[in-house]
Amino acid sequence: MIAERSFPALQGMYAMRKKENERIAEYRDIAVLSIVPCIVGILTLVSWALAYWGLGPYFLNSGLALLAVFGGGYLRFITGFKDIYNRKITVNVFVTVALIATVAVGEFRAAAIIVFIMAVAGALESYTLDKTRRSIRGLLDLAPAMATVRRDEQEVTIPVGQVQLGDVVIIRPGGRIPVDGVVIAGASTVNQAPITGESMPVEKFKTSEVFSGTLNETGRLEIRTTRTGDDTTLAKIVHLVEHAQGTKAPIQNLADRFTTWFLPSVIVLALVGFLTSGDIKVAVSILLVACPCAFAIATPTAVTAGISNMARHAVLVKGGMFLELAGKLDTLLVDKTGTFTLGKPKVVGIVTFNDMSENEVLRLAAIAEKYSEHPLARSVIALAKERGLEIPDPDEFNIEVGMGVTAVWNSGKILVGKERFLASSGISITPDIERAVSQQAGRGRTAILVASDNKPVGLIAIADEIRSQTPDAIALLKAMGIKNTIMLTGDNHRVAKAVAEEIGVDSFRAELLPEQKLQYVEELQKQGRLVGMIGDGINDAPALALADVGIAMGAAGTDVAIETADVALMNDDLCRVADFIWMSKKVLRRIKLNIFFSIIYNAVGLVLGSLAMLTPVLAVIFQEAGCITVVVSSALLLWARPPQHRYSNPIVSSE
Repeated sequence: MIAERSFPALQGMYAMRKKENERIAEYRDIAVLSIVPCIVGILTLVSWALAYWGLGPYFLNSGLALLAVFGGGYLRFITGFKDIYNRKITVNVFVTVALIATVAVGEFRAAAIIVFIMAVAGALESYTLDKTRRSIRGLLDLAPAMATVRRDEQEVTIPVGQVQLGDVVIIRPGGRIPVDGVVIAGASTVNQAPITGESMPVEKFKTSEVFSGTLNETGRLEIRTTRTGDDTTLAKIVHLVEHAQGTKAPIQNLADRFTTWFLPSVIVLALVGFLTSGDIKVAVSILLVACPCAFAIATPTAVTAGISNMARHAVLVKGGMFLELAGKLDTLLVDKTGTFTLGKPKVVGIVTFNDMSENEVLRLAAIAEKYSEHPLARSVIALAKERGLEIPDPDEFNIEVGMGVTAVWNSGKILVGKERFLASSGISITPDIERAVSQQAGRGRTAILVASDNKPVGLIAIADEIRSQTPDAIALLKAMGIKNTIMLTGDNHRVAKAVAEEIGVDSFRAELLPEQKLQYVEELQKQGRLVGMIGDGINDAPALALADVGIAMGAAGTDVAIETADVALMNDDLCRVADFIWMSKKVLRRIKLNIFFSIIYNAVGLVLGSLAMLTPVLAVIFQEAGCITVVVSSALLLWARPPQHRYSNPIVSSE
């Protein structure tokens, strides 16, 4: 009881300590980012003061300025020389050449001021980008540091790092779940927005899966640990996104190609400026203002913000190139089972014969199927329980594999199964019954007949339930510019046609094996199509890997599909695919806007520099203004929301 009472207090103390540590860490980061600009600024100010008031020898104030230049800019110099050695022309090469030229003409304090401005802008840029990444790393903070575990029939509170696989973890109402696991006792509602992005809490009961970092809202749960630490779904999400943010989008190669020819052109322009003006400072200003920093960060900052935005809404993008490609897709292939549909059979209709009521037909079928493990039987039992029907145990029970079941209850014989199973048992199948079975088959449904005391009493129609959001998702995808949405399935043609007509896809392919799905992707790509593929199972993995953009259904999907795909939906809402494509298009537009800004800054700066209207210091201020404009422009993507506004709240938020 003491431990029971003290646990909330312990949680409260830990939460306060954690927030305090977070504040200290943030202040420390700001301090570290500020150190270099401060030191460079102080050295530059002292150098200027000594020169202005004529204090001390010349080498002293000049030495302080040079110390500021090489102390504050040494990382840029080292990187620049490495790039030159590797025969690469990069932004750092620009900076290195410009600073060396500034120092060479004796403008030591001007060079120091340039380094100071660059250090301040670099610190601001680093802090902004770190805030972007911190929004994802902050997910890890959702997982509590302590866990209550049952050990030797006692509940003990231990650090999460000491929880082992198989341990039973106790989660009280209001507590966050520290590990991935399976519920073995209790029932509750859990807010699992950090993992699936669902705005509504999800009911959890025995055998339900729960994830680290999700919030237990109402009841007490006991879960058996299946994954801990870096193996949890939450940790994998964070690591996956961090890895994706480090990858290049194809459009980023444009910056590399741009700098390759731009630097020689600028050097020629700087020489022309010097020859026409006779002032070496004009040449130095041209070199400084032409530095394409804004151009170099135009793509990575936008891609990083876009990936972060999607991750906060349960869409994990494994690389910038996939974020770019998604906006250009013209064909989308979608596996039917588990993607368009739930992959679980459900009773969708009951037809009665001989004046029998629907509930009585369902009750008789449920009695006969009570001991069956067949998926169709489970769907019948589920509906009977949903309607509150009493399902007594059958007195006798027998399965005819592939045909149906026979049961005896209350001295009466019940048969449930296929048409030919009942016919082989001597039950008369009338033309009306045959017609009813044929109508259900024409709609892509499986029809099982129910007979009692040698008379057919009804028909139960069962089908794979279509996800409620599927029609909306298809409409959104078309609005996003997807010209062809094609459903792929291993089901027969009749079932595939019925589902395709109901959900509104452009076309479908039925009776496909995994290798045939792969061949179809290849066929479309040879036609010049840019192909996306959505799937959830192992059989979809080859096609997911080959498609230009493979998208896995994260919550329902297998580990193989998720690992193979380029994008993972951490819930099963297909509308998130439309959101992903929308974000892709928005990121591409923002990249183009950023490049436009950077070119304008460079063009105007080069004109002003060529007309001798810029000093080296003003040139750097102008050039860094372009960088800040690009960073702010990209950062706005963090708060961009799809036009349909289906999200209730971002998943990274304080409680």
